[in-house]
Amino acid sequence: MAKHYVAVDLGASSGRVMVGTLDEGKLTLKEMNRFWNGPTEIDGTLYWDIVHLFRNIKEGIALAQQEYGDSLSSLGIDTWGVDFGLLDSNGKLLGNPINYRDTRTVGMFEKVFEKVPKEDVFAASGIQFMELNTLYQMMALSLSDSVEYKEADKMLFIPDLLNYWLTGEMKAERTFASTSQFYNPVTKDWAYDMLEKLGIRTDLFAELTDPGTVIGDMEGLPVVAVASHDTASAFAAVPVAEGEQSAFLSSGTWSLLGAELDEPVINAEAHDANFTNEVGVCDSIRFLKNLSGFWILQELKRAWKEEGNDYSWPDMDVMADAVEPLQFFFDPADPVFATPGDMQARIQEYCKKTGQSIPEKPGEFIQACYENLSLLYADTFNTIERLSGKKLDTLRIVGGGSSCVAINQGSANALNRNVITGPKEATAIGNLITQMLAMGDIQSLEEGRAIVARSFADESGTFEPKSIEAWKDALAKWRAICR
Repeated sequence: MAKHYVAVDLGASSGRVMVGTLDEGKLTLKEMNRFWNGPTEIDGTLYWDIVHLFRNIKEGIALAQQEYGDSLSSLGIDTWGVDFGLLDSNGKLLGNPINYRDTRTVGMFEKVFEKVPKEDVFAASGIQFMELNTLYQMMALSLSDSVEYKEADKMLFIPDLLNYWLTGEMKAERTFASTSQFYNPVTKDWAYDMLEKLGIRTDLFAELTDPGTVIGDMEGLPVVAVASHDTASAFAAVPVAEGEQSAFLSSGTWSLLGAELDEPVINAEAHDANFTNEVGVCDSIRFLKNLSGFWILQELKRAWKEEGNDYSWPDMDVMADAVEPLQFFFDPADPVFATPGDMQARIQEYCKKTGQSIPEKPGEFIQACYENLSLLYADTFNTIERLSGKKLDTLRIVGGGSSCVAINQGSANALNRNVITGPKEATAIGNLITQMLAMGDIQSLEEGRAIVARSFADESGTFEPKSIEAWKDALAKWRAICR
């Protein structure tokens, strides 16, 4: 008998509600609705429109119920990381959640490290240093004498907030909590000592719960705390074969590149390389680095559209193909590219400062983004091998970005390893796999990944290295300029 599950999957630029159907060992997906997501600026502050998101989520669930009725088994929500809402003692939201790209965290590194040394923050959390992390958002609230912060009774991360609105239950799902930089992956609890030294309130936290736990119900439909950080769900869906040693890349607005480990790697080398130890499904650790993904390209595309040039992604691929390769080198993960703005000017300034020729045509910017992401992935892949002690055979790319042939081939070239792609809807699929585990319909993550391999074989592609010497030289030049 077929089983049906509802996956709510919210990325940093769009959201969707999907139904996954498991029938005779194969999984199929059907999209119920898809909707815009993104920051809205009001008086210089970037907000998420959480009410808009919840309304569209409810509409998608209603469409699923209309089509599948009582045959729906469960529901789960995953979202982007680090952001949260504050609630009062009556459970009412005190204000729209603020977007992680808001500038309120500027300067918070210094404020935190004045009270707790950087090395001690890493020892307590194992998390990569990014000013957008929840730790620095909370520090900004603490130092700004925020009324909402003072009046709050609970802090709920975005998926936990949405789950609360559906079920009335306040929980903190562990994979998401681990992105905050105030969760300790060794003790598997909040990093209370560090937070108390920083003067950050610890009474706001909800009870931690593991991915794959039924936390409540929405009108009789079980709601599962899935791997609610979208990267944790994406990693769960990577269809690795038994014995395969692969790095995983979840490719979208962000690029999350890492390996699945049994234990966190928290040492001076991991600190210096700015790696992160986030929790995965089945008590695993996602040892990875958060890197810029399609963000720069999305900003370029937006700016060109405002100028009257609405290039499609296929248009951009054609424009890039017409450009001489490996001309311009920059680091897509440099903080200068982290905020919205004029990416053309920023890339040009980067090239000018590093003594390179300067891109001028759209195709040059596009190809430079594709190539520099590939080089960034190769550099990070090599660091993962060194820090984890694992020899990695391949790079597995999942998510929407796995459709980009130029980056897939460039990554294979730069790595001198095979790159295997698919599935595209990895976050939704991982969400569904965790629901299957929670409902007892599969018995292990390995069983779930085997289902993915069978079900989405037509999305899988293998890219073998080409032009190896040219890309080896390019990687050396990239490191000389960017590192």
